[in-house]
Amino acid sequence: LEGTEGANMSFFRVETRGDCALAVKGSKPQPIFELKIDLDWKVEQPIEKGKSMLEAKGQIQVTDFSSEDSSAPQMKLICDNQLPPGATVAFQALMDKLNGAVRSHGKTEVARILAEDFVTELKKQL
Repeated sequence: LEGTEGANMSFFRVETRGDCALAVKGSKPQPIFELKIDLDWKVEQPIEKGKSMLEAKGQIQVTDFSSEDSSAPQMKLICDNQLPPGATVAFQALMDKLNGAVRSHGKTEVARILAEDFVTELKKQL
C-alpha cells in the first residue's frame, strides 16, 4: 500500500447490491448499472523487523457507482481504530498512518478498479 512501509491491503468481504442491464441503443449494446458495494478491508504492516504484524481494519462503502458517471464512484471510508489486545499506545500512531494511507491511496485504487477494470470487463461481456 503506497504511503506505508511495505504494508499490504486486502479485502475479505465484498457485498454488492443493485442492478445491471444491457440496453441496445441503435445497434450498439451498452451496459447500464447502478450499484452499491461494501468492502471490508485490512492492512497488514510488518513490525519489529518482520517478527509481528499490526493489522488495521475497516470498510469502504461505495454508496453510488453507476454507468452514468462510472469514473467517479461515491465512497465512504470507515476505519476501526481499536488497538489489538496487548498493543501499546505507541501503536496508535502507526495505525493512524495506515488508516491515512487507506484514505489517500486505498480509496483511490478502489475507484480506479471500479472505473477502469470493472467497466472494461463488463464491456468485454457484450
